[in-house]
Amino acid sequence: MMRITVQDLHDERLDPYRNLKTARLNRRAGLFVAEGEKVVQRLLASDYEVISVLVSDRREADIYPALRPGTDLMVIQDRLATQLVGFKFHGGVMACGRRKPQPDIASLMCSRFLVGCSRVDDPENLGSIIRLCAVFGVEGLFVGRGCADPFSRRVLRVSMGNGFRLPVRESRDLRDDLTRLKQDFGFQLLASVTDPDADPLGTVRRPPRTVILFGNEAHGLEPDLIALCDRRVTVPMKSGTDSLNVAVAAGILLYHFR
Repeated sequence: MMRITVQDLHDERLDPYRNLKTARLNRRAGLFVAEGEKVVQRLLASDYEVISVLVSDRREADIYPALRPGTDLMVIQDRLATQLVGFKFHGGVMACGRRKPQPDIASLMCSRFLVGCSRVDDPENLGSIIRLCAVFGVEGLFVGRGCADPFSRRVLRVSMGNGFRLPVRESRDLRDDLTRLKQDFGFQLLASVTDPDADPLGTVRRPPRTVILFGNEAHGLEPDLIALCDRRVTVPMKSGTDSLNVAVAAGILLYHFR
């Protein structure tokens, strides 16, 4: 481990942490930034490559026991950190990791409980769904185009780093991936919908191999994905009430099917 006292904000080793509210370079470079002590600790305990840890001088002793050999520890004053990241460095701990290659569908063929998300574009909703997947024993997550970046700083923070322990596949074509799961590996697809004509959740048992699909909060699942599914499932609600937040609905369904 190399300990580096940050004195020059032009140090290129700080590049992944610059202006995090506006930066989009990390995804293109195959990197991500984790924020907060618990999330960073989970990253350090995972099998992801950790490039560096950035820590406030007041928090160095807290994170030191979790550090890996060979990982750079960059210690910075709060005043400089705020200039670097573009916001108040309240948590005092960040880390930069390298994204893994996409898990192949075949690597999930032995799973029995999967989740798919289509156009879940709110980072807090996607982060909550990832956390719920970990809580209720989901074995893998498929994220379609139009979803938030599952390794963005906000998603990782809301998920409490549970994405480091859950296989996440960012599908180029979610419909094709789901078709393979259904036709080649025998999964049944369940669509989460708000249609009152769908099967009430309490009447549905989880099939032996299941993928539950969640869609955009405002518009729901696309019709072609619903048509691909074996069943449509809904959470019964009193008439006249608004539909549930997608993360709340996911919590109810995943608890039921756990």
